[in-house]
Amino acid sequence: MTDPGQRVDAFDRAVPEPDPSPPQSLLVARWLWIGSVLVGVVQAFIQLVDRARLIAELRQLDPNLTQQDLEAAANSGIMFTFLLKAAILMVYVLLAKRMLEGRNWARVVLTVFGGFGVFNALATVLVVAVVGGALIRELSGVAITGADVVFSVVVMLIEIAAIVFMYRPESNRFFQAARNRRRGDNPPGPIGNGWS
Repeated sequence: MTDPGQRVDAFDRAVPEPDPSPPQSLLVARWLWIGSVLVGVVQAFIQLVDRARLIAELRQLDPNLTQQDLEAAANSGIMFTFLLKAAILMVYVLLAKRMLEGRNWARVVLTVFGGFGVFNALATVLVVAVVGGALIRELSGVAITGADVVFSVVVMLIEIAAIVFMYRPESNRFFQAARNRRRGDNPPGPIGNGWS
């Protein structure tokens, strides 16, 4: 027996309600998260194209390396950087997919990642402003250029925008509806445990 307002199929079986579709704000947030990683890929590409600077930094870190060792270390560093960026992109795509399915845990994880990114960008800008790029290079052997600071700020702004879009009222309603939907499909009792 079905409820009076419930949809049924040709055999009088209850048809489940369709999953709620994600609001535009979450679709925008997904592309912002992916965009923030892609901006990081562009930054890495620009840094790694300057092979002479990369080899000079490696030489400063270990002056005993031969030219062949420096070339091998530069190649390894470039490959590692691009593999790492590809892995990060894949993680963000998977998290964004889960977020669009109404999984609040994915939204929380993206928020934490974004929070770390914002903190990192603010720390970079603050340290460069207070200490200066030359002193950072002397102390750590790593050069932070103006382009690095600009890219950090751009990524930070994109991540802040993504977080804001994820927590807009329509996004919150979507997550609540998705949670209610999962609870309705898995009622507590001897068969279901109420967890989704």
